[in-house]
Amino acid sequence: MTTREEQAGERAPGRPESVAEFIGELRALKAVEGLSLRELQRRSGLPRSTIAHALRTDRPGLPPWDRVAGLLRALGVAEAALPQWKAHWTRLRLAREAERPPTGPQEPGGAGEGAGTAGSGSAAGPGAPGSTGGRGEAVGAGGAGGPGRPSAAGGAAGSGWPGGAIGPVGVAGSGVGGGAGGAGAQAAVQPAAPGPGRRPGARWWPWRQRLAAHVATLLLGAGIGAGAVLALGGGAPAGAKAGFPVAEQPCPPPTANPHPSLRAPAAGGAGTAKEPPSWVGRVTSGQEILSGSDVVLPVLSPVTEGDALVVTVMLTGSCPGPVAVTDTQGDTFRIVGDETDTARHRTLVLAAFGAHPLGTADSLHATYPHASKYHIAVDEFRGISAAVGSAEAHGDNGGTAFSTGSIRLDCAAGDLMVGAVGTNTGSAPVFTAEWTPLPMLQLSSYRLTTAYRVVPAAQTCAATGTTTAQWAASAVVFR
Repeated sequence: MTTREEQAGERAPGRPESVAEFIGELRALKAVEGLSLRELQRRSGLPRSTIAHALRTDRPGLPPWDRVAGLLRALGVAEAALPQWKAHWTRLRLAREAERPPTGPQEPGGAGEGAGTAGSGSAAGPGAPGSTGGRGEAVGAGGAGGPGRPSAAGGAAGSGWPGGAIGPVGVAGSGVGGGAGGAGAQAAVQPAAPGPGRRPGARWWPWRQRLAAHVATLLLGAGIGAGAVLALGGGAPAGAKAGFPVAEQPCPPPTANPHPSLRAPAAGGAGTAKEPPSWVGRVTSGQEILSGSDVVLPVLSPVTEGDALVVTVMLTGSCPGPVAVTDTQGDTFRIVGDETDTARHRTLVLAAFGAHPLGTADSLHATYPHASKYHIAVDEFRGISAAVGSAEAHGDNGGTAFSTGSIRLDCAAGDLMVGAVGTNTGSAPVFTAEWTPLPMLQLSSYRLTTAYRVVPAAQTCAATGTTTAQWAASAVVFR
């Protein structure tokens, strides 16, 4: 073992006081060892994108311990030093958990505390007498607690109304008498002691409180029941969640496509590129079974200033919705192709033209609607400066071919076409002979296949090939 390896194996962290400091210790160890992300992937078995995300200093929380331990072993840290690393990891994780506000129906106060219009309500203890005046109100989020205390500006002496809490759920409501309601199903309702602000007939106040709680329960139950009946009986749109507003449904209908497939090429002749279009190389790629909504991909191959970057994406079980790609040099990517199949597997093409130079210290960040898996490839092309048209299509499994030919797409001589097809459960897609395939990304039966071709003469173009899988394809014309 060399001296550097011995130092790494014996190295233990200092005393990091934050997530950023802990990640800084890992990054410092990586810098000392001089290991690339590719080498760390080989040693740890973790995807490069996962490693890059774990080493981000701006992440809100620590990576899982098994991921940290894998990185430490890949960085040459000895097994004997791992317990000390885990102790610091556990301390920071527990400190973060302790910072979270307490919740739950049995915790006094909890989310049930809230401010009255002229004072603050308390969800603990019986109400104290208040001065005469108007009635204070506050909104409570329904936690456990005792009766509310009246606000300083007035309100009847005595207990506040329960804040709309129903059982352990604690639906937000308003507390009357200045105290935030916050009383759960187990909360006791007690009348306040007589005081100067006591109104005649206040002995009926507890009964009114109980009546209000029962009314709130009945109204909420009726609302949920009505929503369920509408959804089951066809009164709600397909895909809507029973008992909730339609606006909260996570996805539009599966076949919806927010970007129309019919796009005609821009008027005019050839683009302003000074050289014939060509593929330069793959800048980076990644695929992972990871339920989330974003990923960071490190640049693995430097990008020449002025070239174009074309990003192809397949998202599994995703939704039509915002998808964005950025890089650390500020290049602007826009969606130029987008198709979702009936299983909500989504295939996209994004592009940035006139890119800034990128090195291996740079990275790309993709954000997208929730997906169970992602496949992302970034390729560098030369000689193109605009996307002038696209066509998309999708089909079910059990067929023999894929094609975007149902949408007319005109090409001029010298145009560059990029085709992307995302598939699941079936044979791997194979583009027809005039296409040049690029490295395919695969997770189990899910594949993202990308290819390109330079059009020799003006013609109607399509991305076409063979597959027996379910598929969604996009063909984009660049000049």
